[in-house]
Amino acid sequence: MFTSLDMIHWENRGSAILPDREEDEHGVHSGSAVVHDEKLYVFYTGSNKENGIRTSRQCVAVSRNGRSFMKQPVCVETPSCFTQHHRDPKVIPGQDQDRWWMLVGAQKENLTGAIALYSSQDLIHWIYERVLYDQNLDQVCECPDLFSLNGTDILVCCPQTRKPAPDGQGETVDSYAAYVPGRFDWQKGTFSSSGPRQRFDRGFDFYSPQTFIDDRGRRILTGWMSRMDDGQESTCPTRALGYIHCLVLPRVLSWENGTLYQRPIEEVFQLRHNAHTYCSSQGSFQAENGHFELRLVRTAPTAALSLSLRNHTIDISYDPERQILQVSRQNWADNGVQTRDIPLPVLTELDIFSDASSVEIFINNGAAVFSMRYFTGVENLRIDYTGLAQEERLEYYTL
Repeated sequence: MFTSLDMIHWENRGSAILPDREEDEHGVHSGSAVVHDEKLYVFYTGSNKENGIRTSRQCVAVSRNGRSFMKQPVCVETPSCFTQHHRDPKVIPGQDQDRWWMLVGAQKENLTGAIALYSSQDLIHWIYERVLYDQNLDQVCECPDLFSLNGTDILVCCPQTRKPAPDGQGETVDSYAAYVPGRFDWQKGTFSSSGPRQRFDRGFDFYSPQTFIDDRGRRILTGWMSRMDDGQESTCPTRALGYIHCLVLPRVLSWENGTLYQRPIEEVFQLRHNAHTYCSSQGSFQAENGHFELRLVRTAPTAALSLSLRNHTIDISYDPERQILQVSRQNWADNGVQTRDIPLPVLTELDIFSDASSVEIFINNGAAVFSMRYFTGVENLRIDYTGLAQEERLEYYTL
């Protein structure tokens, strides 16, 4: 468990819930939490494997002080219409005072993905209601969420496809994070979409986003910077430090003119120091270290632009003729180049946050985001750019 007063500086408080009983002895997996009657209810998936057979249960632990948690004896067993790929409970309050909803990522008996819906009056005993959503969710759905922004309900889903590994050992997993705008009937517990499903993030590494409301009323998103393939995971340099993946910056969500905007929380700007401004049409300079922000507001949003980070470990280019923004990175597993792009009629703004092994690129004030991991030598600190128009300024900050 980690705690923070500003979502920038975090303190490790140690393990909160351990796999110490039959229901969860093979894993305490992700879920969600709510506060009710001055108590913190933490929901999670308990995993048990016996003779190679998986059993998943949705469990709850309750705390009065946020430090010690008491596991409740009542667990939600997986209904017979689903396989044991049943996990990641997200609990949300209903609009009345006597009902709670719980969404669970699921796999139906026909081996297709779905989101299951449960209801409860006391946060302990739950009733399975129905399949809330199952439109083209591949083989499994993970990490559901549901929230409202500016009169639109947003349903979050993470479709997943699982295939046998080429070497016959285990499985390969292909998955992504997406959202569907629509309307949730808070009385009936049904969801109807009002637009196509969209990916949250256009980069290489982003998965399992979850959201909450902070004390200022902001809808905050956190996400997992993961989805490496087997080769990337096996050669990931941070293995030597005891971890592989990391989290994205906390983001503030808003729904504006049919678009989901994701913007870094403003608290991150408190980290800025050692500011420099670059005004020439093209140039090159050395970053102080791998922790920096680059910001550009354009006066010529239809002009070509290119920007490279860490000595071309990551390249960003905008082609106004094709109306495409392209982002490339060097793959640390084989040194090849991977590329992602999006259609973009105009490029009005870039805000780029680099950490020692991650980059998040916010496009047009958060209308699109690219998140990715990268690994390069500490000596590769050069930043190159071309295409700044007159009166445009590239702002650099050490973080």
